Amino acid sequence: MNKQGYRHSTVHYCIQALKSIARQVSLLDPESVKTYLASMDGSEARKAKLVEDLARVYAWKRIPFEKPKYRRVERLPFVPLETEIDQLISAAGRKTGTFLQLLKETGIRPGEAWNLKWIDLDLEKSTLNILPEKNSNPRQLRISTRLM
Repeated sequence: MNKQGYRHSTVHYCIQALKSIARQVSLLDPESVKTYLASMDGSEARKAKLVEDLARVYAWKRIPFEKPKYRRVERLPFVPLETEIDQLISAAGRKTGTFLQLLKETGIRPGEAWNLKWIDLDLEKSTLNILPEKNSNPRQLRISTRLM
């Protein structure tokens, strides 16, 4: 998977998922794996992800595998009220509160926030230069004086 451009974290979680299945049934027997997935207590999205991971392994091992059909159920995300976010930020410590305020104001990913350097901050213009992750684009965002 690394050679195909998957990120390390994706490979890690794929291996963990396959190991958890292997503790229950033999991965070399696709029919027992299908039976296990059908009886498994988990969401349709989780089962669909496991089937994709298994399909890659079976293709690599040249084991015939007909994928069972699981459909992901789209759900609306939970979006807290702004007052709830402000309460969380005020209850957090100084460093965590600053981090949460940064996420609230800019909407950047946590990984992008962790990768910020001092040279990414422009005090004169009150902007941040964001180095992208997950195939997004670099961007420059305005921040409040409170966050600065």
